[in-house]
Amino acid sequence: MDLRQLRYFCAVVDQGSFNRAAEALNISPPALSLSIKKLEQELAVTLLERKPGRVLPTSFGNCLYTNAQQIQACVESTVDQLNRIRGIGNGRVNVGLLPYGIPSAMGELIGRFCDRYPGLRVQTALGSYAYLLGRLNEGELDFMVSEVTGPAGNRRIVHEPLFRLRYGLVVGQRHPLAGKRNLGLARVMEYRLAYASTWRVVLENWDQTFTEAGLSPPPPPMGEATDDFLKAMLANCNMVAVLPMIGTIKDAIESGELAELHVPRVDWYSRVGLVYRSDDGLSPDARLLLEETRRELAAPLN
Repeated sequence: MDLRQLRYFCAVVDQGSFNRAAEALNISPPALSLSIKKLEQELAVTLLERKPGRVLPTSFGNCLYTNAQQIQACVESTVDQLNRIRGIGNGRVNVGLLPYGIPSAMGELIGRFCDRYPGLRVQTALGSYAYLLGRLNEGELDFMVSEVTGPAGNRRIVHEPLFRLRYGLVVGQRHPLAGKRNLGLARVMEYRLAYASTWRVVLENWDQTFTEAGLSPPPPPMGEATDDFLKAMLANCNMVAVLPMIGTIKDAIESGELAELHVPRVDWYSRVGLVYRSDDGLSPDARLLLEETRRELAAPLN
């Protein structure tokens, strides 16, 4: 039994679902199920009971859940105390974030981090990959959380992939196509497509999808925009946006504020991860937040 298994188990109990827990942990449902199965085998007990629409802890599971939370809190507190003795947690860290999808996920992580280290100043910068990379090269940022498709042959910059992020075609709830299933891409393309300029490069299968559908590439991109801008735009027009299935966009789809179109042949995703300089010049505070980000976001890539 290790700390990762305990974290995975607690996530299933908290979410009440393997699928929702897997999404929250950025791992695949089969990988999560296998981890829980190995934990049950090691402890020789059944921890979870699968009921229609929900997963509930058994009496053994409730016992483990209570103690696992205490163990995780104790480990985190111990690490924090050791770091404070080492003088870590009183400096400043500058982090670059893409404006869509990533800020909400990183907001939760950084919020918890700042609670643990109240003396630490974390400053964030939003912008396109090219803009943030320029600031990283100038030393204005410690690291970025971004798509990891970067300039080939640049040995000064490390691109470390952490997880695969799926993208979908999203509309407002009053859009004529909302709620329809098995749509063809040609039908979707009757409406204006909004997407970021970088996605032609970073999204896997982008060009192939349009070619296989016998379509010309979409019109020029809209450019970079925040999640809130895109949500407001889609609520007031019939555009279709290509958006990452994470954070506030995903929440808006689940709440019914937005709708993801069901287009079977669309399989777009990017690799998201850490981007940082290879000169190992990070401060102890920046290194601590980078490692925390790596631990929280890392998932098997497939």
